[in-house]
This record gives sequence, C-alpha cells and structure tokens, in this order.
Amino acid sequence: MERLIRYFVERPMLVMVLVATILVLGYWNTVQLPRETFPNISLPTLMVRAQLQGASARDIETKLTIPIEEAIEELDGVKNFHTVVSDNTSVTTIELYDEFEEGDIDEAELDLRTLLDGIHDFPPDMHDDPTITRMKPREFPVVQVALSGPSDAVVRAAKDLEKRLRRLDVVSRVTLVGLQDPEVRILVDPSRARASGVTLLDVVRAVERRNVSSTGGVLESESRRRQVVLWSRFERPEQVGETVLRFLPGGGAVRLRDVARIETGREDTGLIAHTGGQPGISLVVRKQGDSDILRAVDAVSELVEATELPAGVGAVLVDDRSHMTRTRLSFIATNGSAGAALVALVLFVFLTPTTAVWVLLGIPVAFLGALAVFPVFDMGINMVTLTGFVVALGMVVDAGVVVGERIVARRARRVAAVEGAVEMWRPVLASVVTTVLAFLPMFGLGGMAGRMIGSMPYSVGLVLLFSMLLAFLILPGQLSLGSGLKQTPKRAFIVRLEERYRRALQFALHHRPAVIGVFALIFLTIVIGITPLVPVVVMPQDESEALFIKVNMPLGTPIEQTEAAAAALERQIPAIIGPDLGAVTARIGHQDTDVNSQREQGAAENEAIVSALLDPGLRERTSAEWIEVLRERLVVPPEADLVYEPAVFGPPQGLPVTVHVASNGDERRRETALEVADWLRAIPGVVNIEIDERPGTPQIDLNVDYARLSLRGLDAQDVARTLKAAFSGIKASEHRDLDDTTEFRVMLDPSARVSLDSLLEIPVRASSGELVRLRDVVDPIAIPAVSRIYHRDGWRAATVTAGFIPGSEHTSLTMAERLEAELLPRYAGDPEIDMYLGGEAVESRKVVGDVGSAALLAVVGIAVVIALMLGSFLEAFFVVSIVPFAIAGVILAHFVHGRPLALFAMLGAIGLAGVVVNSSIVMVDSIHRRLANAPDEGPEARRERIIDAVVLRLRPILVTTLTTLLGVLPAAYGIGGFDSSVAGMSLALGWGLA
Repeated sequence: MERLIRYFVERPMLVMVLVATILVLGYWNTVQLPRETFPNISLPTLMVRAQLQGASARDIETKLTIPIEEAIEELDGVKNFHTVVSDNTSVTTIELYDEFEEGDIDEAELDLRTLLDGIHDFPPDMHDDPTITRMKPREFPVVQVALSGPSDAVVRAAKDLEKRLRRLDVVSRVTLVGLQDPEVRILVDPSRARASGVTLLDVVRAVERRNVSSTGGVLESESRRRQVVLWSRFERPEQVGETVLRFLPGGGAVRLRDVARIETGREDTGLIAHTGGQPGISLVVRKQGDSDILRAVDAVSELVEATELPAGVGAVLVDDRSHMTRTRLSFIATNGSAGAALVALVLFVFLTPTTAVWVLLGIPVAFLGALAVFPVFDMGINMVTLTGFVVALGMVVDAGVVVGERIVARRARRVAAVEGAVEMWRPVLASVVTTVLAFLPMFGLGGMAGRMIGSMPYSVGLVLLFSMLLAFLILPGQLSLGSGLKQTPKRAFIVRLEERYRRALQFALHHRPAVIGVFALIFLTIVIGITPLVPVVVMPQDESEALFIKVNMPLGTPIEQTEAAAAALERQIPAIIGPDLGAVTARIGHQDTDVNSQREQGAAENEAIVSALLDPGLRERTSAEWIEVLRERLVVPPEADLVYEPAVFGPPQGLPVTVHVASNGDERRRETALEVADWLRAIPGVVNIEIDERPGTPQIDLNVDYARLSLRGLDAQDVARTLKAAFSGIKASEHRDLDDTTEFRVMLDPSARVSLDSLLEIPVRASSGELVRLRDVVDPIAIPAVSRIYHRDGWRAATVTAGFIPGSEHTSLTMAERLEAELLPRYAGDPEIDMYLGGEAVESRKVVGDVGSAALLAVVGIAVVIALMLGSFLEAFFVVSIVPFAIAGVILAHFVHGRPLALFAMLGAIGLAGVVVNSSIVMVDSIHRRLANAPDEGPEARRERIIDAVVLRLRPILVTTLTTLLGVLPAAYGIGGFDSSVAGMSLALGWGLA
C-alpha cells in the first residue's frame, strides 16, 4: 500500500489528469443517463388477455378462462395467479417467483406462449389468440393528452395527433381511450325478415360473400403481363343496402334494405372518457424503454403546442408522470446542496482551511466518479440512486477527514503525506468495507419493494469507494503541495473540548458499572416501553399523488345516467381541493384503478371511476386526508354509491386490508364475504370496505333441448350465433380506406329486443331450409348472475378490501394479526371455504422478515471484518455492541416525531450499523498503536495511554460524525422539500448517530 500511495504522491500531474477524467465522464453521464422516478426493474408479472365478443362472463369462464388457467398450472415458477372474468374478456395476472430475473421472466413468457398455443378447443368465433403482456415499468404511460370539443373534430384531431406522436423517437406507443371506430350497423327488422323468409345469419353470410376481393393470377403474353383480380368490395359503406339476400320464385330479389335499416355511427365500446368534466378522447403516451422521462414529456408538450387543432378542440396534458420525477430530483438536489453546505461548515470549523478545502473538493469528484460507472451496472438517475447519494453525502468526507487530519498532524512534507496515509489505511478500509457491508444485504430483500431499492447499495458503495480512493491516492499528494502541512495550532474551543472529554472519560472508566447500568436502563426503556408504540408501515402513502372515487349506480342503469353522476362529482372536486389539484379525469364504464392498463373497452354501464390527480409538489393534505374531506363535502348524486381509494405510491402492494374468500360454492362464498365485510364495519377507523364480487344484471339462460334440435335439423352453433347477432351483433365484413376501417355489424333492431317473447320468435334456418323459431328448441330459465367472476389459483373467489382513516391506530400488520386471531379461525375447519390474507399485509410481512435477516447478516459481516482487522473477536464484539444503542436511537426518533417505521427507515437503520462502528474502529486502532509502544506498563499507565489515544482521535471522529449527521439533516426535516421515504432513512441515520 505504501508504494502505491507514494507513486501517486510523487506524480501530481497524473493525479490532476485522473481527477479531470473522472469529472468529465461523470458530467457526461449526468447529462446522458435517463432520469426516472423509480428504477427500471423487471417485475415478475405476466398478464394474459383473451376476448370473445358477445359472450357472457359465465361463457367466458368456461370457454376461455378455465383452459388458460389449466395451461398456467403447467408453467414453472408460478407463485400465484388470479383472473378477472367479465363479459367479452378474461384477464389473468400471473405472479412469478420474486427471485426471477430478466432472463427467467423471458423464458417463462416463451413457455407460456407455447402452452397457450397448445390449446385447441377455443371457440371457433374467437378471432384473436390470447395476448401475453409483460409488466415493464419503463413502458408505463408517462403523460396523457386529453382532447375535448365537437365529437367529429375531436376524432380527426386525435388521429392526426396520434400519427405525429408516433413519429417522435422518444415515444413507443400511443393508446386512444374513448375513440370509437366507425361502424355500419345493419339493424334487421324481425317481422320483415320473417315475411321475406330471411334469418339473421342469412344477412351475415350475404354481406360476407358480397364484400370480397381476391387475386387470381397473372396473364402473360409476348408483349405484356397483366394481373387478374376479382374485385367485389363495397366502394362506399352505403352500398351494403343493395346486397341481394335471396331471389323470389316469381322473379325479383329481396335486398338487405328490404328487411333492415342501415345506420352509420360509431362502435359502442361501453366506455366514455372525461377530462375536467368534458367528454373527449385521451391519448395515452408511453415512452421508449430507455428514454429520459423528462425529455419524453417535454417533446410531447412541444408537439401538442405546435399542432394546429381544429376549431373548437382543446388539448391539455394530464397525468404527467414527469412532474413526480422533476419534484423528486429537485427535492434531492436542494436538500443535498443544503447538506453539503453544512458539511463544509463543519470542515472549516474543525480543520485547517487547506485541509478543509481539499477534503471538500473530493465530494463532487466522488459523486461524479460514481456516476461515471453507473452505465456499467445498468443504473440510471432516479429517486433510489439519488437517495443513496443523500445517505452517502455525510460519509463521503469521512476517509478524507481521517487521512487528512493524520497527515497534517505529522507536520512534514511528502514523507508525512505518505506515512499519514499508510498509518490510516487499515482502519479507513475497514470503515468503508463495514459501511458497504451494511447496505449489501438490501440485495436480498424480496418482493417488489426489494426490487425497487436494489440499486441503492450500488450508489452508496460506489460513492464510498471513490471517496476512499481519493483519500489514499489523491488527497496525500494535494496536501503535500503548498502550505497544506504547515504547523497550525488547534483552535481553542477544540482544546477545551478535548480536555472536558478527557475528564469525562476518566470519570466513566472509574465508574464503569454505573455508566454501563445507566446506558442499559436507557436502552431497555426504549426497547420495552417505546418500541411497541411505533407502528410499522412498510411503504407510507404520504406521497400518493392521486385518489379514486368508484361510482356504483343501480344495476341496469344506462351509461348516460352513470356519466351524469360522474360529471356531477367532477364539477365539485376542483372547488373542494383547490390548489392541491392537478386535474380531474373520469372513465365511465369501468372501475379499473390500474392507470397503466388504460383499457379501451368498458365493463359495466352502471360503473365509473373519477380520478383526482394531485399536484406532486408541496400539498396541504395527503390523498388519504383529501378523501376524508371529500367524503364529508361531496354532494353524492341520487342512487350513487361511492367507494374512495388512494392511489398506491411505490411498488404494487395491494390495499391495507385484503381478505380472499375462495370457494366454488357461489352462495357460501358470497355469504362469507358479506360476513367478513360486516366484521370489518364494526371496527372503528376502518373505511372503504368493498367486495369485488357484485350482483350482475339478471340473466336468462336459454337451455337447448338437443332432442328437439336434432329433430328439426338445426346446428347448435347456428343457434348460438343467432343469439349473438341479435344482441351484440356479428361482424359480417368491413370497408377500408386510407383513413378508417368501417365494420359492418349485423344485429337485431333495438325495438325488437325489449321482451323475451320477441326474442324467442327469431327464426333459425334448418339444414332442410325450413325456418324454425328459437322457442321451438330452447327453454328459458331466469338465474342470478354476477357482473364479474373472480378466480384465484383456479378457484372462484371473492376479495374483501378496506382502508383506514388517516391518523387511526391501525396498520396493515396490526389488522392482519387481529384477523388471524379473531376472524380466520372461525372458518379454519370449513371444507367449503379457503380464507387467507393478501395485499399490503402479506407484502409487508415479507419485507419486514427480509429486513430482519438482512440486519443480522449485516451485523455478522461487520463483526467478521472488524475481527480480522483487530485480530480479536472479543474486541470486535465490543465494537459491534454499539449497534443496538444506535437502533434504539432510531426507534426513539420515530416515536418523538410521530412517524411510522417504514422500509426506508429500516434500511437506514441497517446502514447505520455500518456507519456507527466506523468511529469505534478508528478509535480502537489508535488505542492499539498507543499500547503497542509500551507493552509492560501498569494498569494506571495503560489507562492513561488509552485516554490519550481516544482524545487524540476526538477531532476526526467528531468531524466525521457531524458531517454524516448534518449531511442528512436537511432531507430528514424537508428543509428543501419533503419526501417521506428519504426523510425516514435520513432520520434513522441522523438520530442513530446522535
């Protein structure tokens, strides 16, 4: 080590070149690295979506969901899966093992595709294969462009803007929500059709056969080549009315216009999009995977501003995810700058000006050095990596302070620089290694939270590594130049401080039992008396930037009435929330709170969801607090039932209370879910209780009599297609031009769909050509129905969810304990019911358990490193024994500040274990050196040498402790803006050291 240090001390030009290189590379990466709110992690989640237009939820379950779930059961690495079955659609979400990395997820996706391709009994009228979607945060939406105005003009503007947005190199995909494709509806009059001897399927087949084109081949001659094309397509949608359905025996023909009316309109998607209370179309923009979110949103904003929209059409950007990123980056930069200023103040107060300057200049070099190698570890600039920078801010000068102070103390030129650095390399190296070891176990944390913070150990470790290299290879050479090593007397206050410290040490050593007893009493008081009073909330939702209001109208409510109810809420929200509000959006037709899905089809006409997007900056209230205000002040529309839900901040973890009730017995499952909901309602402070399984529109099953069906010569498939055409319609063909694709949909005239009797009069053509009424081959039976069917791991399930009033005594973990003690045992012996917990409680337990294991691993690793350095496991034990007292300080800090113990605070406490032993390592090393010079002295003399050694290291230890404390202080108290996650970690580090 001495030769390496001397090499750099004697080559100041090389040192300057290295520093300049680090600064240039670091600055370049600062400009080029993508900026995000959270890291681009690989979520071990796959989603399978399958569609069958016109099918009921029960039909979808039988024909699509069950075959898909049977295939999923053969897939390796599946932790669990759940399915939402609704009319037309089945969506299955598959959770793979948390340990799966990018390659494992890719392999699972390929295996799943193979399994799905092996399903051969999907219905023949299922046009598209099931799709598989990966959950990739880098592909989540970054902004929405909301258009409002006259409907036709909005459609034109949306399509034009979509093309322009797709041409941006930072945009990967644009989804249009609320856009209804053009459609020609062929509305068949059953009376005229029967009189003309025509069925619904006759109309479908006639349109299919009329609108065709085909290439026959090429005619070749000696002089030219000509292609032969059969062309019988509709040039205009209106031409479909001239389609011949059949010829009459006496001459003449029955044309489509004779039995149906042609209506041009737009597809009924069952979904209406609102922004600011106005209907329109939203363009949901997703950025390219590796693009910078700030640049992507800026490019979209500039394009929208530069685009000339049709008269009467307005455009506004909403749900701008870059706001969160900008706010977090600004917060960290501001608090980091404040922390750096406090660190500089400490250095200039305690050290010589030259030493302080050189140590201080090492801060940007260390941070830019870390940024220079970020691409090697596939890291970007985000809240997690920058939080690591905030944590490392106070520690980055530790190595420089210890080495620089020792070099100056020798008061010579280059010889002192080398000898001082060599003397301190072992304790400094051990200090850096123990600090890095404290953060390394974060790699082992499971769940989404563990994946999210996985880059923090890299950012902390890289900064500390560069700070150590600076202290050993660059700082000695800098201090050996000029007047850096001239003898400078200690400041008077430091001398007085050392003297008082000496007297305190002498007192403590003479009264060791009493001193140890006092510290033990304080420690036990905190652990036994205060720890149970500090709640554990893994991911506090103070930073949640949206809230949702789910609107439920009575069954059978038309979508227009649901829209009116949602609009009434939209109009009230801005006046209530005021400046805290960013925008209000609504989706009428579904209640999907996953803003990343941005579905384009509705699910139920009596449902809507209103989203209040809050300002990501400083707000008067949190989303949970605003929910309570809205609950009191909103005027609820008649017949509307509202459920409030705050948006989840951070990785997906579910709601605070989540109870799954699995059973294939429908009545037993529903009764049990209602019992769980009633049990929760009896607990004060529990709100937003919701059961996902709800009654649906009453259903009439038409049971086919197969004997009569065979007797009449009918095909069951024709009966099924006739029913589908009667209601949702059947796509018969399409007309395409350069701008639009217009579908021809054959369906029964709405006036004929008002009663069961009129439906049963619909004819179906038998194989003999005879027309047979539906009532002659089916028996109608009325049955109850649900709007959606939910599956969990292959079983039908109902899920009961709830939240808590802000400020209540409940947490997801305490409520889970209560559920397991009081409610779940009631159903433990019931063979028909499988009841278990999910959501936030399960994720929190996993994280807390992993944090405990990580803490134990960190402490053991730190102890081993210290033992190897000191050559004694007993002394290593004494050094590590300071860690529990530091953890007690963390608990006391959270109790005093009234904050829950969150994930980032727990991680800060683990990191604290590596930081808090650093001073002890340096101090014990100093004691060893002093005692080695006088091995034969008596106890009193050895005690004085120990005191001298400890007092000698007081200044550097005090400086390193104060710089670490003050470096995180601004972030802990939000001097430059507040972030609960960063504040929790900073509070743990600061108060644990104090």
